Amino acid sequence: MALYEGIALIQEKQAVVLDLGTDYTKFGFTGEAAPRCIVRSEFWCAATRRYKRVHDYHTPEELYDNLVHMLHLLYFRHVLVNPKERKVVVVESLLTPTLFRETLAKVLFTHYEVSGVVWADAPRLCALTLGAPVALVVSIGAREAEVAAVVHACVVLRALTSAPLGAGAVHAELRRLLDLDNGAPLDLPDHVIEDIKVKTCFVGNRSRAERWLTESPPAAARDVQYWGGARGRILVSGRSRERAAEPMFARDNELASLPDIVLQCIMQCPIDARRALAENVLVTGGAANMAGLRPRLAEELRYLVTQPPYSERLHVREFKFHTAPAHDNAVAWVGGAVLGAGEAGAARATPRELYARERRLRDWVCLLDNTPPHHPHRDNLDI
Repeated sequence: MALYEGIALIQEKQAVVLDLGTDYTKFGFTGEAAPRCIVRSEFWCAATRRYKRVHDYHTPEELYDNLVHMLHLLYFRHVLVNPKERKVVVVESLLTPTLFRETLAKVLFTHYEVSGVVWADAPRLCALTLGAPVALVVSIGAREAEVAAVVHACVVLRALTSAPLGAGAVHAELRRLLDLDNGAPLDLPDHVIEDIKVKTCFVGNRSRAERWLTESPPAAARDVQYWGGARGRILVSGRSRERAAEPMFARDNELASLPDIVLQCIMQCPIDARRALAENVLVTGGAANMAGLRPRLAEELRYLVTQPPYSERLHVREFKFHTAPAHDNAVAWVGGAVLGAGEAGAARATPRELYARERRLRDWVCLLDNTPPHHPHRDNLDI
């Protein structure tokens, strides 16, 4: 046996990186520049004879079964590896429900018997890809838009903001506009709406958006015809193409638009980090791929920062955006691949033996995990 073959036998195998999103799942190996597969977060259910989404569950037992089937699909069809031989880096949102985290841990440790799992939050992984000490991560997912400030590898938790302004809001508005264009309810499935959005829709600038609300709207973009298969040709008007993403920027009394939650996150951060955060904005997520989204967001931020209530408390006038070193929908996954490839990532892994003894995960919302050991109320929390 050659020397390098003996070294290869004793080296630990590459860990896998799992980013289990609401609509799409990214799966691959650490140290690689892109996931091995990006698939829908669904599997074929033999009981109902249809595809079932992982996040469609009513009981913990149903969620457990969904995760077992989804991970089986990833491990044995897409990457063809033995789960027992590799650690896992789980990319998760800071707002992931506790039930989902604990059930996923139970599936990984007890059903697939992985040796260790690293739990890493998406904002810090996105900032890791930039190599910048300060970053404002704007993640536009399937359901929610989340804004998190990362300052020297720490997330400012009190400044974390979110709103239901993800791709689902754009799809709902596009579905309504298409029904108006064609004069009847079309009842299009989600994948068709998503395909129309990706191929035809864009985000207009702020001045055009204001003119659409007046009595003299601007000249609309060109109408297009989308082939809907059995439904025939579907008319997608220029107005629908341009106005589908407006729910992200629509303001109300709650100030819950996408630019508003970005400014609110900056405003709740320490004053000495606000300027650096405004100059290091990173927009990620599947919905961030829409044409014109970043220029429109920058334009809205520069305008709103001069208006109350931000003009009185936030003395920032310049906003700069990073270009991610990966596709917008896989930035967090690439950060997980970088983390898992280093020695620090392996040291953070929770071993299966430790989970077998405690049967719980550390969580930033749990007082038991965030109370110092010598705090006077620590004993009461342990009971």
